[in-house]
Amino acid sequence: MKQLLFFLLLGCGAACSSPNKMPDDIISINQMKPIVWDMIRAGVLTQNQFKLDSVVRKKETKAIYEQVFKIYGVTKDEFYKSYQYYLEHPDKHKILMDSIVAYANRKRIDLFTKPQE
Repeated sequence: MKQLLFFLLLGCGAACSSPNKMPDDIISINQMKPIVWDMIRAGVLTQNQFKLDSVVRKKETKAIYEQVFKIYGVTKDEFYKSYQYYLEHPDKHKILMDSIVAYANRKRIDLFTKPQE
């Protein structure tokens, strides 16, 4: 009986914890959220600044992305590996995207509710 209980608890522990377990080399959702948000903003910035010159736009976007990686202390490879992980796990990708939308909304609200000087 004790062995059966042990295996049931072991199986339940494995089943309950593994789906939400993130690999150690994947950037967490809370860390990814501001990185992705800043990369989206960087892409919009360069698209608006270099509408007619796609070669310059691509070069400038790449340079700004590198700055974003540096600010957050991640490498390009770490970011893209993590982002690929989220794309391969739709449940986690949805959480990431929803958290980015909420983050953007908070930033927008803060922008319009700050007292004017």
